[in-house]
Amino acid sequence: MADDDHVNDGALVVKLSQVLLSAECQRLNFSWGRQRITGHGFRTVVLALLDTRIDVFEADAKHKLDDDVEASYNGWSETMIIRPRLDLHRLSNRRTIVHEATHAIQDVQLAGKWTWSLDEEATAYVAEWLYVIYSSKNPHHLRNNPDKDEPIDIIALEIARSLAGHDGATPDAAAMRRLGDAIYASPTYGVDMLLHPWTREDGVTAPDFP
Repeated sequence: MADDDHVNDGALVVKLSQVLLSAECQRLNFSWGRQRITGHGFRTVVLALLDTRIDVFEADAKHKLDDDVEASYNGWSETMIIRPRLDLHRLSNRRTIVHEATHAIQDVQLAGKWTWSLDEEATAYVAEWLYVIYSSKNPHHLRNNPDKDEPIDIIALEIARSLAGHDGATPDAAAMRRLGDAIYASPTYGVDMLLHPWTREDGVTAPDFP
């Protein structure tokens, strides 16, 4: 649950909202299992940031990020942490915000439901690469390309390409299994996925208004 004594810094909320309310992010519209990743979902995250039902902090001694991480979302505390002065002129950083906000959408939608952890992570990767496609004037020449040595990004981009322009579409199940296998094989995720193969989100506090 978000910290009742904390009020989000307005400048940080504006910074994240500019990404999540952008036309490119609002175009996202696909489903996987019980997950519905849509513009409405990202607007729900913005509203939760506005009234501090989701906390947002810049990383510091208390709110820590791993050295190679630009942003994170913790579903049990409803907390997003970003690097200080994160440069959102860089598409790679904006796609990271979309990835973490997708986890916040999952927190809203999957409260109380057991979900395969790989499904949640795979869906967030697909969301960020679909955002990259929609942010590129020419989808065949992306403004931000995957690392050729990173199978997670390569497979997620492949899936995102299959979804682009098809509102409400569902990824190919075999492709999602390959993406899940790549995530499981990654040193970044492997141990945590082994120890916690299933997760149950606790939800985000509902707004006071109807």
